[in-house]
Amino acid sequence: MENDKHYENPEEIKEDNPRLRFDAFTAGIEDGGLRSQNSIKLIACYILANMDSKITAQYIVDTMVEGKIANYFEITNAVSQMIKQRNFIENEDGTLTITPECKDAVEIVEKDLPLTIREKSIKLCRKIVAREIYKKENKVEIEKINNGFTVTCHVSDINSDFMTLSLFVPTETQAEVIKEKFLNNPVEIYENLIESIFTEDGE
Repeated sequence: MENDKHYENPEEIKEDNPRLRFDAFTAGIEDGGLRSQNSIKLIACYILANMDSKITAQYIVDTMVEGKIANYFEITNAVSQMIKQRNFIENEDGTLTITPECKDAVEIVEKDLPLTIREKSIKLCRKIVAREIYKKENKVEIEKINNGFTVTCHVSDINSDFMTLSLFVPTETQAEVIKEKFLNNPVEIYENLIESIFTEDGE
């Protein structure tokens, strides 16, 4: 997509292949990451058009940075421009809605983005959305004690806990690692623990 341009006609976007012009900062991206400002705008559109849940600008930024797909400053600027140009509508709750014109344009040129990038971006964005939901519904408390830290993980359902797990670790770094891994998927941890408890020896 051209800078500072709103695509009223989806056909306009076909004139430019976003992979041809390497004009974006590349710090923080891995091999195969996006090096074109146009392709970075396009991936932002692609994510928003193909997610089956409401997402914010921060989710798109986190997806690109965590996946090392695009430079932080480039993706932040791209999303900001798309909002400014009204390709994205920012709702009162902070979530984004893609305009019909922009969605149509993405459907025309989405194959200009490598398939691996498309698949990776959607998979990672879904993981980030799920992680944020888990953080709201479940919690982890880290308490410093004399010889280390106690990490207490809560798996919650509405207003009550149906599992509370406390672990001792000697360092704060280890405590933060446990917290992050738990919040990534507390349901899986709960299910694995329950399965281990109720599985008979030898099965």
